Amino acid sequence: MTTSDSGYVPARVLKFQLGFLLEGTRGQVSETELDIPRLRVAEDVTVDFLRGKLRFIRTGRGILVQGTLHTGIFLECRRCLTETPVALEIALEELYVFQPRTAEEFTIDEDGVLDLAPLLRQEIILETPITVLCKPDCLGLCPECGHNLNEGACQCQVEAVDPRLAALRALRDRLSGASE
Repeated sequence: MTTSDSGYVPARVLKFQLGFLLEGTRGQVSETELDIPRLRVAEDVTVDFLRGKLRFIRTGRGILVQGTLHTGIFLECRRCLTETPVALEIALEELYVFQPRTAEEFTIDEDGVLDLAPLLRQEIILETPITVLCKPDCLGLCPECGHNLNEGACQCQVEAVDPRLAALRALRDRLSGASE
């Protein structure tokens, strides 16, 4: 398998020629095993790997795709912004119809090509967690200088005062100055 200039396998590996199933009888099955490194599924979705088994089943309306795929993506830690690997398990079960009745349905081209990329993109987006931590005890970034506190302390002289209480602190300092 060759990779493109960007280091990713092109998404065309997610196109399957299944014309032989369309010509076959209902219930005919074809299985394939995927083990793809660094893959750009769509412009906005890239994965570090894609592994798993897919089953294509001929039905009366088209091809039913079933399978479980394992993949890895990289997301930013919500506290320190470090790129963090996240493992995902994608369960697929979708009917690709040969002659669609609506525009929302996944379809098979007239030449028998089934493009798995749009379905995979949707499923990856749905399975992506909203927030990620690089580790449970991530210390985050210094609010003053932006230093990653997981790499050590920064040189900032940060007072442990909530800025919302600054007015009360000023009042305390003024009152304690008046009593002296």
